Amino acid sequence: MKILPLRCDSPPEVEALKRYKIQLLDARNLAGREHIEFAVEQAKKAFERGENISSDFLIEVLVRASATRQIKVALERLGIKGRKEVVVIAEEVPEEFLKRYSCSECDEVLEVTQEKYQRLKEIYGITEEEIRTLAEESFSSRVQVLKELIKERIALLNAE
Repeated sequence: MKILPLRCDSPPEVEALKRYKIQLLDARNLAGREHIEFAVEQAKKAFERGENISSDFLIEVLVRASATRQIKVALERLGIKGRKEVVVIAEEVPEEFLKRYSCSECDEVLEVTQEKYQRLKEIYGITEEEIRTLAEESFSSRVQVLKELIKERIALLNAE
């Protein structure tokens, strides 16, 4: 499964999901590449165990990455909603898609800035107190703990 962070000149349309057999996620609400990789792995495990929430693997990745069992909430958290900074998940990312929306690979869209850090805490229901009990004072340490807590919430989907 390929994970490709992109910056596009025009926002991809929702219809692109079916046309190209891809999943698109809003890069603003993802805590780095490891967040997506963990969601993909958890989706694979869910299918292997018969614990999948969706019958569609790419929807399962969306649900796992959003750390919720509800597809509607997952779409609210990670749906593309006219965003130009997206992450594509697919077996193969079609060149036609990249050309149509003038997209180029951009790892920067996955970086956790101060603004993104605040948004991620809110989206995934993580408090600063929770982070500070496990992190050192530095921002990079707090970001790493935030990423681990998001992955923990993804893993807990199986326990619900």
